[in-house]
Amino acid sequence: MEEKKQGFQCTGDCLRCSVLQRQYCAAQFTYNSVRMLEDQSAAIAALQNTVDNLKTKLDAIQGNEALVFKPMAEPSGVSAVASPVEVAE
Repeated sequence: MEEKKQGFQCTGDCLRCSVLQRQYCAAQFTYNSVRMLEDQSAAIAALQNTVDNLKTKLDAIQGNEALVFKPMAEPSGVSAVASPVEVAE
């Protein structure tokens, strides 16, 4: 004789299930919800790290903005463009 293993199949109508089955389903839904919240918390923490890194990089770029928009500025006293007198020599 073959024994068939019958698994539980949720019909979606909790009122027709036994009290024990409803408790099991409630515990399973709660467990799944907690796991989902833990995963979302980890994803949010990773996003926060990315945002912090981008803020640091943006601050560095904005701190050097004067150098970016003044390309003819002479850093440390060296001229970036030769004067016409120097070319003629």
